[in-house]
Amino acid sequence: MAGRFSYSSPESRYGGTPWFKVGDIDVGTAVLVAGVCVLSMFVWAIDSSLLEPLVLDASAVRSGQIWRLATWPFANAPDFWTIITIAIFWYFGRELEGLLGRNRFAWFLLILAVVPAIFATMLDLNVYGLEYLELGIFMVFIAEHPTARFFFNIPGWVIGAVIVGLQVLQLVGARDGAGLVFLLVLLATAGLAARSFGLATQLPFIPKLPMPGAGAERSSPKRRKGGATTKSRSRQTVVEGPWAAPSPTQPSPDALAAQAELDGLLDKISAGGLDSLSSDEKKRLNELSKRLR
Repeated sequence: MAGRFSYSSPESRYGGTPWFKVGDIDVGTAVLVAGVCVLSMFVWAIDSSLLEPLVLDASAVRSGQIWRLATWPFANAPDFWTIITIAIFWYFGRELEGLLGRNRFAWFLLILAVVPAIFATMLDLNVYGLEYLELGIFMVFIAEHPTARFFFNIPGWVIGAVIVGLQVLQLVGARDGAGLVFLLVLLATAGLAARSFGLATQLPFIPKLPMPGAGAERSSPKRRKGGATTKSRSRQTVVEGPWAAPSPTQPSPDALAAQAELDGLLDKISAGGLDSLSSDEKKRLNELSKRLR
């Protein structure tokens, strides 16, 4: 995708701390979910029946196995498209997690999995795999950044419309009414959850509903020991001496004014979260980040 995807998200730098680290890799919620899905393909190769308890089996849920409402995305068979699905989820999931923080993003995923699964149970559907959850994450990203440019410079909202349109056409062609209802419920859940968690700000017609986890921690800049805030604009001298590099040229007044405006927006995000910015301020944040990069 290198060279074809021109999206740049300054907000993604302000995600919360990971759950843990594996070497130099920060394992947040998106990475953890993607990793478990990769692991499930190896489990399937050993014995596919081991994944059966994770599948959303409507009759099994009705008999009391309610954990299946949340575990169905983790049952994945090894396949080329499964790898693509996991990669897309990992990439765009990390972007959304950068806006929400690890805990809120975990709640967001849980809602996105459980609510459609309840409807699937009522429709007597059996569902498994990360595909639908990945679709929901991708569509929320599109709702948050509708003008992001993808391959051939196509805006994100066009890509999203084509993907959903193809899914609908396939289900209609197969006369799969239950599957169509499940898809629509999943997209509706993604939109409602996104608004409730402070995303999809350019879709104000979607109502904000009280949801579990929506009022938890917000993304904030990382902090150094002693409580000082670390921001990407800060610089630190490692070694001083006669060999040190010469001082950079003095920035222009316009650059200083732009930096001051960016600092104000970042401080506002730090104090009140991304929701505290208006739509115009978010656009200005994106412009200033690109300009001062």
